[in-house]
Amino acid sequence: MSQRTAADRLTFRASIAFLMLVLLGQPWILGGQLLESQFISFLVVFVTSGYACLSNPRNTRIPLILMGLLSCYLLIQYLNPSYVQQWETGLRIWSLVPMDHISWLPSSIRSDISDSSPLRTLMILLTASGLGLYVYRVKERVLRKFILPFISLNALAISIVAFIQYHLDGRSILGFFSAIDEAFPLFYGTFLYKNHAAAFFNLGVAASLASFLLPYRPSNGLRSSPRSLFIVAASLTTAAVIFSKSRFGFACNLGVLTFFAPLIFRKLRATGITMKWILSGGTGIAVLLGITAFFILKSEDVRYLKTLNADFSDDSSWIQRKLTYESSIFMASRQPIYGWGAGNFRHGYRQFQNLSEEEAIKWGGLKIRQQNFFWQHAHNDYLEFLIELGIVGTLILFSIPGYFFWIIFRSSRWKDPVTLMLLAGLGSTLVHALIDFPFRNPAVLTTWFAILAIAAQRCSKSTHSHRSQAPNGSLSGDQGCGRESLHPEPAAPPRPPL
Repeated sequence: MSQRTAADRLTFRASIAFLMLVLLGQPWILGGQLLESQFISFLVVFVTSGYACLSNPRNTRIPLILMGLLSCYLLIQYLNPSYVQQWETGLRIWSLVPMDHISWLPSSIRSDISDSSPLRTLMILLTASGLGLYVYRVKERVLRKFILPFISLNALAISIVAFIQYHLDGRSILGFFSAIDEAFPLFYGTFLYKNHAAAFFNLGVAASLASFLLPYRPSNGLRSSPRSLFIVAASLTTAAVIFSKSRFGFACNLGVLTFFAPLIFRKLRATGITMKWILSGGTGIAVLLGITAFFILKSEDVRYLKTLNADFSDDSSWIQRKLTYESSIFMASRQPIYGWGAGNFRHGYRQFQNLSEEEAIKWGGLKIRQQNFFWQHAHNDYLEFLIELGIVGTLILFSIPGYFFWIIFRSSRWKDPVTLMLLAGLGSTLVHALIDFPFRNPAVLTTWFAILAIAAQRCSKSTHSHRSQAPNGSLSGDQGCGRESLHPEPAAPPRPPL
């Protein structure tokens, strides 16, 4: 029995290590947008989380069924193409040529896995949802000690890389990937697109602030806690959002911080921290933010912040998006039930693109040839999912995170400060997806599902069903998302001399 227990413990630790490697490694590899990194991530998550969920399917039947339905839906789309692209030499555009297909089944535009296709999209979605499902099954203390803090520190490390890159190397990512040639001047940090970086950093800020709000009990007579580290991480990661020049990403960051303000004061009052520590910590944070503000005001990024209150009717970026939304809605109306195929927006949109969009781009000052210009994304994840998956597929896809949200909000424990902070971070990405496509980035999608699973696990009944009862009648062990003890525990007795 002891050997089996040791083997199970070793398997669990190995699976956690592999999944954390996927969760923390994707943001470093160009946001996980390379096909090789997506394939390796999928294999790791499929083997580890798939084995764990199938060997003990407790509390996982519903999401597994939903993931199975999504897999069948996208595989049918991939195997039942209704159009193929054909290059029009004279017009210099792609046109769609109809193909024989089963009309009453979901279909797609023929594309290879190396391109954006239903098969590649399925791989990305299963990686993120499978990792989230596994995280949901992990004990709360493991999430508190490892996964959540590591998300915070990973965002901090990438933000430091982004600062160095911003001031020293503006043409490559980490000194080896020529981002100017591959991704235009829109990259930031280790991400190919600055708005994706801002969305990831906002999740990192939420993880940092949630880690700050977690209870830390002194051990071995030590009274120090890592709370100050998470405040520094949140501050520097917020500065990284500003330097990314993502205006809406910064606006979403303000939303996260707005949630944080009342929670921090409540936590400080409840834990009985002396006024000396409050003033010291506040002074340190003010100095850190002041230094950051000095560098921002000295840089050209202040110009982007001033445009936050600009009139949208005069903003070229908003005009381009508005015209794109109109054409995208028309594209969605042509195949509303089953959609055009997962990942196929970029292949079919050119047929519905309004010529006035090209004029708007030209007016916006971008040097793009009129006939060669096209959108690869709708800059609205919800609209793009509707275009690609249709009503049926979109309902199946949204039901997977919807299941976790149902777990969270059916319990009153979602009002806990830690869970509220996590929900604020999740909400920032949901709002950001209204005018951009953060969920199309594998690193952002995987991190978002992991944080959602952490919030759901804290609010699940299984977290609280095995708590032991102390002799005095009080509950001991992890409090999960319930009312945590507000009184500091006595320090451990001193060790006897050697």
